[in-house]
Amino acid sequence: MKKILLVVAAVVGLSACVQQSTAPQEDAKLKQAYSNCINTAEGNPDKISACQSVLEVLKQSKTHQAFAEKESVRVFDYQNCIQAAKTGAGDNYQQACGKIWQEIRSNNN
Repeated sequence: MKKILLVVAAVVGLSACVQQSTAPQEDAKLKQAYSNCINTAEGNPDKISACQSVLEVLKQSKTHQAFAEKESVRVFDYQNCIQAAKTGAGDNYQQACGKIWQEIRSNNN
């Protein structure tokens, strides 16, 4: 949890410094921050929602905009899947949620 908060604090700090034309090194650091956030989230929907702030900053970068848009959809799908599983929508959701989570993880390793 401390790592997630540290990552979010770093993103907030970096987002204050981000300009329209973000330097390539900053872009790489932001993408790495997102990957670290996802890897430490361990499938926890609350922790994953904290990673959304990193994606919002990445969307501002033309280099990573497509990646951030696609990841935002995956994260949103995962959160909806988990919510459906919690409401008792069926056992199939657990398997589907696991598949979505694996896609997110594989894109961030």
